[in-house]
Amino acid sequence: MDTRSGSQCSVAPEAVLNNGDLVLPPRISRVNGWSLPLHYFQVVTWAVFLGLSSATFGIFIPLLPRVWKYIAYVVTGGIFFFHLVVHLIASCIDPADFNVRLMKNYSQPMPIFDRSKHAHVIQNQFCHLCKVTVNKKTKHCISCNKCVSGFDHHCKWINNCVGSRNYWFFFSTVASATAGMLCLITILLYILVQYFVDPGVLRTDPNYEDVKNTNTWLLFLPLFPVQVQTLIVVIIGMAVLLLDLLGLVQLGQLLIFHIYLKAKKMTTFEYLIKTRKEESSKHQVARKDPCAQIEDGFLQQGDGALGSSAQGAKVKSFLLIYKSPCHFCTSVNPDGDSSAKEADGVRSLSSLGVKARDSLQIYRRPSPFCSTVHPEGDSTAQEADDEPSRSSL
Repeated sequence: MDTRSGSQCSVAPEAVLNNGDLVLPPRISRVNGWSLPLHYFQVVTWAVFLGLSSATFGIFIPLLPRVWKYIAYVVTGGIFFFHLVVHLIASCIDPADFNVRLMKNYSQPMPIFDRSKHAHVIQNQFCHLCKVTVNKKTKHCISCNKCVSGFDHHCKWINNCVGSRNYWFFFSTVASATAGMLCLITILLYILVQYFVDPGVLRTDPNYEDVKNTNTWLLFLPLFPVQVQTLIVVIIGMAVLLLDLLGLVQLGQLLIFHIYLKAKKMTTFEYLIKTRKEESSKHQVARKDPCAQIEDGFLQQGDGALGSSAQGAKVKSFLLIYKSPCHFCTSVNPDGDSSAKEADGVRSLSSLGVKARDSLQIYRRPSPFCSTVHPEGDSTAQEADDEPSRSSL
């Protein structure tokens, strides 16, 4: 890996805002989801999975009648085991581009990107950080600081990038987690209904033969029976049901979203770029004619605050007459020189026009009328006109 010093190292790492958080690339590229540091979302995910697994197979399934108990063990156990396998694979796979995996030394620190030398990290399918040629679908992930083939997104829940190498394992992880949540909700609802209808159906395990008190329940059957009161079972059941419902809503939305993406043959990254472009184009259309928007705003204000007075009617008539072209805006050319168009017609207006101009001063301060966007992206705003002389009245 190229670790040359000089101007390249004198430039700070590129920082990116991600949902309001400043993300700095790690100096050592991440290999997979188990590369340190672990993300707290990842820790929460595994803690919830282990907790739900213990509650499902140690508390709730043993309460089911004999036939349903075996079915639940097979179906729910199969789904949970499948989820465990695909979850581990999605986290363990290195989704990096083939050339990165072939030539990269993960123990070496990455060079720092110098934007004064290159406009983009990847140009002409060559990554200036990984120093390799990559394919068209490859993107350089700032969280992993490496090029990911078929980049979809960086998932905090598995603490790994999702690319073409592990996308279907990620998708299977989400789908199996959703299916497991549905199975657990079904079991919990059955137990809840039977508890109020016929509690004896839930006490068919042979270990209950020695339990005489109907308010005593056994957990972790059949290997480690633990006696608890009814209230404890109810609290555990309601807590697990609430957690399960919240997880199902989140996972269901994520699953539907990725089904939609596959139907559209898009990645998450492409979807986000497309959405940003659409929002940007809407903003450009909204700013295309700022003077017309301002005049429309005056007309709307006239309908409210001024509409009941003769002065408001005069202002509206004045704006309608001189609405095109706009006499109240100062345009700024790309070179930065501003040229104000004199409102010649306004100077020769009758006393009606003069009074209307004076009325407009109420609404002109403190904010300017128009702003134009500089070709480089900087916006400058200027007053539309010099303030009319009060002596004209």
